[in-house]
Amino acid sequence: MPDCVPFRLYVGEQVAAVIPILLNGLRHRGGTVTWTDQAGTFSLSLPIGGAITGSFAITGKSLTITITQRPMLVSCGTLESKLQDFILDAKAELKNHR
Repeated sequence: MPDCVPFRLYVGEQVAAVIPILLNGLRHRGGTVTWTDQAGTFSLSLPIGGAITGSFAITGKSLTITITQRPMLVSCGTLESKLQDFILDAKAELKNHR
């Protein structure tokens, strides 16, 4: 059962190119990721204790993210905001590497 209501984050036309950058960034932060063509799962330990786990799927030009576990101290809104920041960072990295 989800720990947060699933949310959808807009990525844009370049969703296929942004996803690998996004996932590499998550791995760089110590996270683990499994990924197929259109969906995957992730887990990230936090310095405050506990971990965030969830799944994601490409839905058109967006990512639908379901958080299945999170520390009680971390709100669903904070997670959504941080993930949107990760997407913006990945898009900027893609643009800079062209």
